[in-house]
Amino acid sequence: MASSKRVEGKTPHGGDYSELYYRDDEGNVVDESKATRFALRECKKDGTLVYETFGFMTEDLDDSEDE
Repeated sequence: MASSKRVEGKTPHGGDYSELYYRDDEGNVVDESKATRFALRECKKDGTLVYETFGFMTEDLDDSEDE
């Protein structure tokens, strides 16, 4: 796994790509599998930051449990 992910393509706030950084409770960059939080950045082609937000990781829900 990785501690970050880059996604090419237009973003909602006018960026050309987005970056997702995985973090733990103390704010350290960690592997995605150990992350409890994330930072999402939208950037222009030249790297200029357009928008940044933060959030909390949640567990995937298994739809089969509803059956």
